[in-house]
Amino acid sequence: MQVRAVDFVGVPVRDMEAAKAFYGEKLGLPAIGEFGETWGEFDAGNVTLAVIQTDPEQWPSKSPGDWQTTVGVALAVADVAAAVEELRQKGVKVSLEVQENPPCYMAMVEDPDGNSVFLHQRKDGTAG
Repeated sequence: MQVRAVDFVGVPVRDMEAAKAFYGEKLGLPAIGEFGETWGEFDAGNVTLAVIQTDPEQWPSKSPGDWQTTVGVALAVADVAAAVEELRQKGVKVSLEVQENPPCYMAMVEDPDGNSVFLHQRKDGTAG
């Protein structure tokens, strides 16, 4: 697997409306888009900042492998499915199989401490 860039950084939030107001209005980051009610993205220059609403019942505890209460990094790869298979063969835990979303394909694996690492492939071929 060859990493091309960091595509986005995910930040778990409890209240999506408060998060959108903070990142968009207070910090002045331009909104890129929303995908459902629990995912919003902002342009932070060279990387996208994704705010992801999580279950408030899980805060502040963090369980190993619980991506909704850990900050995750998204690594741009040329082929998410191939990267998942390569990492699976290396014994890496796959915590989210490949999913197709309007702008991308993504999956998720875990580091040894249970932190989330997104594997991300933009449909338009860009990275970073």
